[in-house]
Amino acid sequence: MSGPGPKQPLEPINVAQLVAVSLRLAMEVGVLRDRLRTHEVLLAKHGLLDSAAIDAHSPDATELRWRGEQNRALIEELGRDVVAPGEP
Repeated sequence: MSGPGPKQPLEPINVAQLVAVSLRLAMEVGVLRDRLRTHEVLLAKHGLLDSAAIDAHSPDATELRWRGEQNRALIEELGRDVVAPGEP
């Protein structure tokens, strides 16, 4: 018998909310994939960058901080999507 699981920070939500969040994430990923692919194709076409350079890149502290802020903002937006209407 196992102990209690991790504390759930969100109230239980309905299936429609889960579907909405999942679809939003899927759309975000699709757009990002398309844009990333476009950048990579154009950079390679103009001889400016190859995929090995992308794989070898190590972001600096400023870039890591910016990425973290962007990730937190997205998570907060998604959190608002799962809050029932009328709740804060």
